[in-house]
Amino acid sequence: MREGEERYGRLVRLAARLSRQRLGDSSTLRGLEGERFVGARLEPLRAAGWKVLHGVPLPSGSDIDHLVIGPPGVFTVNSKHHPGATVWVGDKVVKVNRNGYPYVENSEFEASRTARLLTEWCGFEVPVHPVIAVVGARRITLGATPPVTVVDAERIADVLPTHPPALPPNRVDQVFTVARHRYVWAQSDRRNRKPR
Repeated sequence: MREGEERYGRLVRLAARLSRQRLGDSSTLRGLEGERFVGARLEPLRAAGWKVLHGVPLPSGSDIDHLVIGPPGVFTVNSKHHPGATVWVGDKVVKVNRNGYPYVENSEFEASRTARLLTEWCGFEVPVHPVIAVVGARRITLGATPPVTVVDAERIADVLPTHPPALPPNRVDQVFTVARHRYVWAQSDRRNRKPR
């Protein structure tokens, strides 16, 4: 287990205790299981020289589930665990068993914020691609072409490398060097607030 995942797990258990919820009954636990599943599916990319960070903490208390850095640029991966569900993806909304969720908008915002931040800190344009990795769904249907990559989490390590290359190996290393420092992300909320 990675350091970020361990820290995230401790935070989930603390939040459950503070809110007096039993962790086993919490949708937060299901989310954590989904993040672990996606994290394990990203591991094969490391052998190809890709860099993977898990649970990148943000000052707001939220985090980026997974930050994947490779030749196509950076991918902000949001894990969404919906066991047995029917998932329909439109250009602006994701419906899970007919209930709409703002996953597309949230993923776009997270990628945009990450691109601005990494570009500023790296001193060169850093392409960032939003990804929604769906875990455990019975069926995923693309009703439109969304502005984000939506993928069955089982296939994520096969899908990300299909994006065209944009960064040479030395720039992949530079972005990783910047992205792994907490101070960079600690500044993110002050500089990149989501418009209301």
